[in-house]
Amino acid sequence: MADTPQKRIKYLQDHLNECSRSYYVDALSLIPDKEFDSLLKELEQLEEKHPDLRTPDSPTQRVGGQPIDGFNTVTHKKRMLSIDNTYDEADLSAWFTRVYKGLDTSDKSKVDFIFEPKIDGVAVSLRYENGILTQALSRGDGRKGDDITNNVKTIAAIPIKLTSSTKSKLTAPHVLEVRGEIYMPNHVFDRINKQRKKVGDELLANPRNATAGALKTKDPKQVARGLAFFAHGYGEIEPITSITSQQNLLDTVKAFGLPTNPKIKTGNSIQDALEYIESFDQKRNSLDYATDGAVIKVNDFSQQQALGQTSKFPKWCVAYKYAAEQAETKLLKVDWQVGKTGRLTPRATMDSVPLAGTTVQHATLHNFGEITRKDIRVNDTVIIEKAGEIIPQVVSVVTDKRPSKTTPIEEPNACPECGSEVTREYDSRRANELAVWQRKIEKEKLKAEKEKRKPLDIPPPASLTNADISGHFCDNRECPAQLRESIIWFVGRNQMDIDSLGEKAVIQLMDANLIKSFGDIYSLHSKRDQLLTLDRMGEKKIDNLLAGIEKSKTQGLARVLAGLGIQHIGARAADILAQHFGNIDTLISAKSDQLADIDEIGPITAQSIHHFLHSEAGQHIIQELKDANLTLSTPKRHTPAPSDSPFAGKTVVITGTFESFGRKDLAEQITNLGAKVTSSVSKNTDLVLAGESAGSKLDKANKLGVTVWDEPTLLKNLNSTPPPTPPSQPSLF
Repeated sequence: MADTPQKRIKYLQDHLNECSRSYYVDALSLIPDKEFDSLLKELEQLEEKHPDLRTPDSPTQRVGGQPIDGFNTVTHKKRMLSIDNTYDEADLSAWFTRVYKGLDTSDKSKVDFIFEPKIDGVAVSLRYENGILTQALSRGDGRKGDDITNNVKTIAAIPIKLTSSTKSKLTAPHVLEVRGEIYMPNHVFDRINKQRKKVGDELLANPRNATAGALKTKDPKQVARGLAFFAHGYGEIEPITSITSQQNLLDTVKAFGLPTNPKIKTGNSIQDALEYIESFDQKRNSLDYATDGAVIKVNDFSQQQALGQTSKFPKWCVAYKYAAEQAETKLLKVDWQVGKTGRLTPRATMDSVPLAGTTVQHATLHNFGEITRKDIRVNDTVIIEKAGEIIPQVVSVVTDKRPSKTTPIEEPNACPECGSEVTREYDSRRANELAVWQRKIEKEKLKAEKEKRKPLDIPPPASLTNADISGHFCDNRECPAQLRESIIWFVGRNQMDIDSLGEKAVIQLMDANLIKSFGDIYSLHSKRDQLLTLDRMGEKKIDNLLAGIEKSKTQGLARVLAGLGIQHIGARAADILAQHFGNIDTLISAKSDQLADIDEIGPITAQSIHHFLHSEAGQHIIQELKDANLTLSTPKRHTPAPSDSPFAGKTVVITGTFESFGRKDLAEQITNLGAKVTSSVSKNTDLVLAGESAGSKLDKANKLGVTVWDEPTLLKNLNSTPPPTPPSQPSLF
């Protein structure tokens, strides 16, 4: 008697899930790929006929849903911290010493460690509720991440439903958050690039960038099927289980069907760690995934808890970063490229050479000062490496192999794109030395005049030379290259996030003279007929493009400021300025010294934003955006401070480093409790919070008699302060 549809569907679901588990967790292939695909197709057809029999954990649910408009940002239940880095044996030894001291033990045998490969992928947090994958978040800033659930569900290595083997007899907890790394295997990366090369597409830079790009595509069906995953940690677990160590955790999640790295080992000394680091370094280039180090963790969870964490890193783990792989090649020529801020960056073209798994022909020389200091010349034999194993850079010249005929690299005196004059920027530390000396000279002159004597001789610092140059800039905001890079940046996901307007589309529209300024983006709706004449521009694509442009108008002031490519203004500075001033007109009316007095802004950033907003080009851009009806304001985030807060109404300065928080986090926390945080100590300062290595600000506070709290006093006051009252929500009825 033939199986009923219900029985056949159940069999296929269970069988295919077991095949996936065996392949990705145990590295065993139970059936050929062709048979797997055939059975999956049969299951898809059966579920199409009987949709009521389709379950959330069915393998068919990996194919992805409909394209989404964007990614929601979600707060992590438990922060996803970064891992602190070490680079040599001395650094690692210091970390081991801190661990033993933190655990207050002289018996080193009581502390076990676990050693894991550091995968160069994309960190993700997987949330399972009653064994079903309900949410996948990217790391983001550690506090909030993007909801990439639909895309992650397409990754065959990640189970949609947790299932335990018959041996383990484990039951999934009500909530289990598994943290790990999604990566693209090297063979998949190579295959994709071969395909892209065939059709003339730009090659992917490296597996990590390819992984990040795949996870952020807005159509789940387009997520690369070849992505893989290794679990290495946890977030929230409810109820608390009997898992007591990192090794125990990895064994448990593997039993549930999540892949863990087979190259993990345990040990109980720094000698064991160094042996693992050396052994793994010899093997890692032969593996099918990119790594950039090894991670050493305290194994026991109770000891991890005792060691705690800083605002950025857990104290119970550390990463040992391997020295970047180097290669020798010949420098053939140097071109200057123009970026979105007008910065000219020298790019070296060299004889092709294999390096860290890819073939490298180009590398950055950073700036003319770097070229001068290293005495880099055309025709030199140079050593290159990948900075952070991603960006190739020239690190030195092999002078013993320098030929008799080499060509010095000339300093640029004009923009290579528009021919405009360029301005130099010098290293800020050296420039400040000269500025301080000049102020001392002026003060001494005034003092000498008052005392009717000859000014004292104040020796000057060394004069600025080419070696001190940190950059060259094209000041022409209408420079074609600068405009192109600026527009590409402006429409990007972290700025205005305009769907369907990527780099290729921007270049296409600029080549067609449809975009010549920021304002032109917002007039494309009136150029539909011209858009239809372009290659690969159909009605549907144009509809999506125009809808994305219209939607971007409400992104708000912070995103607009971050998108304008103003020198020294990133997302953080843009958000601070938007929150402080509320709208563009108030920001424009602010003086440079008012901007500089804002915490985390400072004089250099203040000068940059002030110059842009009062330049002819900057004012033209702002007016274009106003005419296009963009939202150039930001509602201020305001949480009423408790009336009994010790910070309410006080002007506070933060100096030094704190074990319990980062300075940004602390500033935000006490601002919510009613404080006004400023960057400099004055007679108007009410309180100085002084951490370790507090310097001149603490000295000035003591001279002025300002109240000073150290970290224990700060924590005591924070712990005794009730949390701020959240804004009231409107009634639903």
